[in-house]
Amino acid sequence: MKQRIFLMGLLAGALVLAGSCKKFLDKKPPFLVPENYYSNEKEVTAALAGVYDILSQETMWGGQIPIRHNATTDESFFSYTSFPTGPFRYNYDPSDTYITTLWRNLYVGIERANTLLANMHEAEDMSDEKKAIVRGEALFLRAFYYFTLVQYYGDVPLKLTQSTSVNNVDIARTPASEVYAQIIADMKEAETLVKTATQIGSSGQISKSTVRGILARVYLTMAGAPLHDTEKFKDAREWALKVKESGEHMLNPDYKQIFINESKDIEDFKECIWEAECYGTNNDAFREGGRIGNENGVLCRSTNTDVVGYAYGFNSTTWKLYYLYEPADVRRDWAISTYTLNADGVKTTLAANNIYGRNVAKWRREYEVASPKNKNYTPTNFPMLRYADVLLMLAEAENEVTGATPLAHEALNLVRHRAGLSDTTITSREDFRQEVRDERARELCFEGLRKPDLIRWGIFVETMHDAADEIKTRATSTYSYAAVNAGNVTERHLLYPIPLIEMSLNKKMVQNPYW
Repeated sequence: MKQRIFLMGLLAGALVLAGSCKKFLDKKPPFLVPENYYSNEKEVTAALAGVYDILSQETMWGGQIPIRHNATTDESFFSYTSFPTGPFRYNYDPSDTYITTLWRNLYVGIERANTLLANMHEAEDMSDEKKAIVRGEALFLRAFYYFTLVQYYGDVPLKLTQSTSVNNVDIARTPASEVYAQIIADMKEAETLVKTATQIGSSGQISKSTVRGILARVYLTMAGAPLHDTEKFKDAREWALKVKESGEHMLNPDYKQIFINESKDIEDFKECIWEAECYGTNNDAFREGGRIGNENGVLCRSTNTDVVGYAYGFNSTTWKLYYLYEPADVRRDWAISTYTLNADGVKTTLAANNIYGRNVAKWRREYEVASPKNKNYTPTNFPMLRYADVLLMLAEAENEVTGATPLAHEALNLVRHRAGLSDTTITSREDFRQEVRDERARELCFEGLRKPDLIRWGIFVETMHDAADEIKTRATSTYSYAAVNAGNVTERHLLYPIPLIEMSLNKKMVQNPYW
């Protein structure tokens, strides 16, 4: 029965909240049983760490979501050929381990949040003010996990109470529009409860700016496919503008420093509004290392743990992305590698015409300060929300609502200025729309946002077919597999299938179309 509970992902959090130390929460969550836990502030704080813990896991934003689930788009491809199936190949079925693990982990996070929300009132030594902040963070995280679920799976079971019985496992799917309504309600309440970014001074803890920026993302998603609720562009504009007008955030003047800071664990909440926090080299008791910079770093075969750190080079760039950059754009040669590293950590410069051999390079292991380095795990944080993203969302929403106004240009040009580029002077709404889409690729490449963007813009399938054609035309036969992967994409890949284990256990569950 325990195995059934775990696989469903709906009851695991009620029985086991094994989690990890967050950098702003310094206690490791123990095994939690609602009947005898949550009696004091220390226990509530530990339980909240368990809700946060989902973010940093190597199967989530600490690794697989950006590196494998979003590996193959028009900006990148999965360049490791030893794995024949998976979302990075668009070759999977309902039994796929990545599809199953993502579903399970998100529901574990939701269950942990539900259990915390239902029991935190028992903490008698905790002030109402502190309880309100915890409530806000738990509500937001629950909403964010549901947002991720509805993006990947469509209609999903909406469960807002803790599980108290192993028998209540048959839960029907809730229409996506209703799930979104709950996401918005939870996030809006959370925004009134959590602290400001300045009060927190850290990107690891959820702030008002976090909530506002992600609300903008939620509304932009609703405005696009498949809901096409275009009125939501106004809401996206409103929430993105709140972040800008707060005055708490600014772009780091040096683009590459954003990612060096994440590798070195240097705080920069003004640019990186929210991060999934990883810690250490996985050799300590907490084992909170992730795979950022390891699986998606510059290819390096060094086994000398005191030098640069091993990296697999799983993710590489496309011709399209490389040539989206203007020659003067300082971001290109930081985001996309110009070299590889040999066993001694010595750099070898790539040939100028070797575009498809260039790996993701945003997170570089040579900047890690932990020593000795672990071959497979890094302490590098992952950006869940950057101020540059907020500005680009504001530019997009403003253009859709009003057109290419001065506000839209200001938001877009702030991002361009940092890259060393001149202002845009586009007046056409359609042309400005395309410019924002291209700028999102240049600025946010490899950060797990491109596939959701292409889907909400309604151009995912055709864009992937174009990507396949590009590889066939421009790449050598060495990369023919990448063309096959991109060419695999059809309408069925707009949503993941419901995992097979869920279909077998939940008698009210129905499968997604085409699966």
